[in-house]
Amino acid sequence: MSRLRRILFPIRLAAARLGSGGGRLALVALGIVAGTAALGAVLGGRLVMQDRALAQATAALPSGNRSLEVAWVGDFGPTWRALDRQVVPAMDKLAGRKPIATMLYRESQINGRLVNLRAVNGLAPYVHLDAGRLPKTCVPSHCEVLRIAGVGPVPSKSTIRLIQVGRATLDPAAPFKPFIQPAESGIVSAAVQYHTAQPSPVLLADGVDGLSRTSELATFFRAYAWFVPVEAGDVHPWSVGAYTQKVDRLRAQMSADSGQYEVTAPTDQLTAAVTSSRVAARRLLLLGGEVGTLLLAFTILAAGALRREITAARQRLAFSGARRSQIELQTFVETGAVAVAATIVGWAIGALVAAGVASRAGSPAWPVVEHALLSATGLTTAAAAAATAAVLLYLAVRAPALQAGRLTVTPLDVAALAAIGAVVLGYARGSVDTQSLAASKGTGVFVLLVPGLVTFAAAICAVRLLVPTLRALGRIGRRGPIALRLAVVSLARNPGGAATVATFLVASLGLALFAVTYRSTLLQGQRDEAAYAAPAPYVLDENLSQLVPVLHAWKGGPATQIVRLSGNVPSSASFTFLGVPPTALAQTGGWRSDFASTSLAALAKRLAPKTSTALHSTALPAGKTFALPVSTNGDDISVRAFFRSPLGDFDSVILGPTDGSKRIVLHGRIPFTGATLTSLELDLISPRLTANGGTGTQPTARGVLHLGVPSVDGKPVTNAFADWLGVQGASIQSTGIAYSTTAGDTTVIRPRQPTDGNPIPVLATPAIAAAAGNNRIVPLTIEGEQIVGHIVGILHRFPSIAGDAIIADRQTAETALDTSSPGLGTTNELWVDSLGQPAPSTLTVISRAQVLAGLRADPLARGALITLASAAALALALALIGLLLGVAGDRRDERGELFDLEAQGAAPATIRTHLRLRALLVACFGLIGGAITGAILSSLVLSLVSVTASAALPEPPLRLVLDGRLLAGAIVAYAVLAAVLVYAATALHERAPARAAEAAA
Repeated sequence: MSRLRRILFPIRLAAARLGSGGGRLALVALGIVAGTAALGAVLGGRLVMQDRALAQATAALPSGNRSLEVAWVGDFGPTWRALDRQVVPAMDKLAGRKPIATMLYRESQINGRLVNLRAVNGLAPYVHLDAGRLPKTCVPSHCEVLRIAGVGPVPSKSTIRLIQVGRATLDPAAPFKPFIQPAESGIVSAAVQYHTAQPSPVLLADGVDGLSRTSELATFFRAYAWFVPVEAGDVHPWSVGAYTQKVDRLRAQMSADSGQYEVTAPTDQLTAAVTSSRVAARRLLLLGGEVGTLLLAFTILAAGALRREITAARQRLAFSGARRSQIELQTFVETGAVAVAATIVGWAIGALVAAGVASRAGSPAWPVVEHALLSATGLTTAAAAAATAAVLLYLAVRAPALQAGRLTVTPLDVAALAAIGAVVLGYARGSVDTQSLAASKGTGVFVLLVPGLVTFAAAICAVRLLVPTLRALGRIGRRGPIALRLAVVSLARNPGGAATVATFLVASLGLALFAVTYRSTLLQGQRDEAAYAAPAPYVLDENLSQLVPVLHAWKGGPATQIVRLSGNVPSSASFTFLGVPPTALAQTGGWRSDFASTSLAALAKRLAPKTSTALHSTALPAGKTFALPVSTNGDDISVRAFFRSPLGDFDSVILGPTDGSKRIVLHGRIPFTGATLTSLELDLISPRLTANGGTGTQPTARGVLHLGVPSVDGKPVTNAFADWLGVQGASIQSTGIAYSTTAGDTTVIRPRQPTDGNPIPVLATPAIAAAAGNNRIVPLTIEGEQIVGHIVGILHRFPSIAGDAIIADRQTAETALDTSSPGLGTTNELWVDSLGQPAPSTLTVISRAQVLAGLRADPLARGALITLASAAALALALALIGLLLGVAGDRRDERGELFDLEAQGAAPATIRTHLRLRALLVACFGLIGGAITGAILSSLVLSLVSVTASAALPEPPLRLVLDGRLLAGAIVAYAVLAAVLVYAATALHERAPARAAEAAA
């Protein structure tokens, strides 16, 4: 019992002291409450971000891939009613609502006519009427239907009466549209449409039961399907795993009932979305670590004010005969009780904040709190926070005041060196990208610790530098004002309290600068990403479903013509080939100076040709029919002519075969108005087999082709073939054009081009440049055709291109590509500054403004930016409070010194100036140290965490950005508020001797 009393005594004493003087610990508890509340809010906020990101990803899924679907396919088997009784309860149990039932019959013949029959229960919400009315519920005797596609009459007979009551189109958001709607073939040519059978009618009834019981269709092959759309908010990050398990159990249950069931759900897409959002959630650990470090530092600063009182209480206990273990237990219980109670209160406040954020964002409040703060992980985090706060509080009130003047190595110095080593080790391992954040739990812990490690090391360095700095100022200011000299000397002699305040200011201001800088970096990263994705305000491409050339579709204002293709080099490295006019290249949006060591204007100048490189061709007079007199000595061949339109399109026209030495005139229709003749191709028609270099016999045609003067609608084209040459088996001779062509070869005669024998100048990324020879010549295979490039500049990346790139002058590239393969160099992209009118539907439009709006609307990005702004504001506020606590502590701890100054004749104004200069010196030291700490932390974090605001891999990479205006405004606001607080705190309304007497008493 005596041992128990010895243990309980310090506990009861701590409880009594807390009950009678809790106010003295209010400020300390406030720091812990704020810290744990902020940590809880971050944990809840990151789960809300994940939930909103998952909801957004779910809404972005195509309607056909966003449903839980159970399908049954067969001909003979259970009735629809029996199947429906099996499926509906199971799906209702899983999804919480009844499914939409549908059915379809394969294309069937009824009364000699083909028809596609479908049915949906509750049809009205899913169709848009074009004509007529909605059908009544289908019954076996007669079934009203809507036509949703196809042509032809509706079949009907005595055993099945189908009555069309209207025409309609399916709602694009209907979950069953891919199941019901036949595949659309897109736009095809008139010739294809003429020779293709028209599709049979697609008829849609309201009511699966009635259509399934029609006797005429009893033996027809059919499919039933039940759909439950997965809406945004149906599945949450914490329930994706459970949802997947439910789907697997449903699949097993359905398979056990019948092997003809198939169950599908977007579980893979949902899991991928959660994994992606987890990256941003872990990146928020960085921000949570920043806030937690800051508030723990504030707790230590506030606890320093209790050191004198607790030391006196410990001395009284020792004088009363208390044992050392009892004294330590009483101190730890007192500080630990404050830490635990404050953590509980802070965690509750964090839960309320998280619930409010969840409700405002549209997420369920209680599940967010439950899974973020009340889960095993959340409660463990709260317990760790309470334990950490308790230990730090105990050490803060138990350890002696900081003595910054010692030169000996202390455990704190060793700990600071260890922190620096940990950060350096993490930096050496490389940056933390999206994959590592998603996969590695250890990486997330390291990211959480980075701000604390850097700030701790900076604080210890600040302690070590404070006294040397004060002494240096003292030597510099020997002839300065007496108040300044007194302030410097007094701080240098007793730097303990000032060192504590200075280190806190270094930490708080450094973290505030980091939050502001990192936020501005992420914001600039969004703008850079949008500009990189769209080098111009609007980028127009061909709509691949319609394949209308961009120059034919675009009828708007000025546009920069671009050629975009893909290719590879002999090393198999693939690249994107971009043909850009040099004048537009220098103005490319999204370009940054770190993309190349040379300015973009200088690189554009290197690409600009000295003379025209436009494609040479033979101009033709206006007309429709092209005529070409020909004869041959040797094997007959077929002649094909290539024509080019004013918009750069190419089309080939077969003129016909030759007829030996007989002179005949070949004809062809010119496909374009204002066309030019670019080349003639010689093709095999009745080749002979000849030996070819030991490779065996091959079909070959040889001879001499004689060309007459061509004409257009009877108008001769003089000098049509002047300066033409033969390639790939053809040569121009005085007697005609000698040719030797084999199967697989393309024998061509064409005009001599500016690019013949000359490699085209290109800009290349380093990987492509590595494949070039010593002369910087590199063979390029572009869409299967080979051209030769001369590398005149190196760039690391180029806007709109992910990966390696080749950039060339568009006109030069167009000539080289069209010479190799007519039409390959045709413009297929436009860069436009202003649309001026709605873009035609035949083009795909990428708007830089829309890309940027999408990036800014991302929940992950918005949450990260809001958290950074809140952290910056909190850090600045705590820096002001810390400075105020320092001044208040200065007045309390320096009462005797202030009394001596006044006794020696110092006026109250001098004493006020003395106190303010002490505060100014500490504030300036903290501001400078904070700026250095913030710069180091910003640089390290940017190097370590290479993800965008939306947690994606940045393209282009993030770069450190300082928002000068915001930083200047924050510094001015801090300086003004600090001056006001210091002025108010140092106003001496009482005389110093009276206060000194009170202190002595």
